[in-house]
Amino acid sequence: MAKDKNAQMRNLIAGYGDSIRLSDIKALIAVLFVAIMMGTALQFRDLYPWYLRAPVILTPFMIIFLNLLISIYPRYPRAGRQRFPIWRNANPEDFDFIADTETELEGLPARCAILSRILWWKNMTLLMADVLSMACFAAAAILLFVGRL
Repeated sequence: MAKDKNAQMRNLIAGYGDSIRLSDIKALIAVLFVAIMMGTALQFRDLYPWYLRAPVILTPFMIIFLNLLISIYPRYPRAGRQRFPIWRNANPEDFDFIADTETELEGLPARCAILSRILWWKNMTLLMADVLSMACFAAAAILLFVGRL
């Protein structure tokens, strides 16, 4: 039973790692498209109504851009793990790999929880950016419609 639990934890950790990498790819692609859309929106600012100044146009883009960058910001699991030794006078013996399976097995639940938390925050920031972009599209459509009347 213990081996099955450890195998399940390792599978969860692998799944969380893959999901984190996929959400990073999605956020990087979205950053690229937000940058392209921001340039296009600023290019035609002379054609917008008088109340849509450049700061008003740029505010939603910047908030979305910051949410996407926060999503990409690396949050690597550090709690409960051995740190890489950085000393002024390090010896080669300080970097020897010692396979300690007991410590590794004890750290699996903590690592799984940390990766789960990282993935949750990444998904929340991506969701906030997505919802804000949809709300901004709706607000822009309303403002442009009102400006044409």
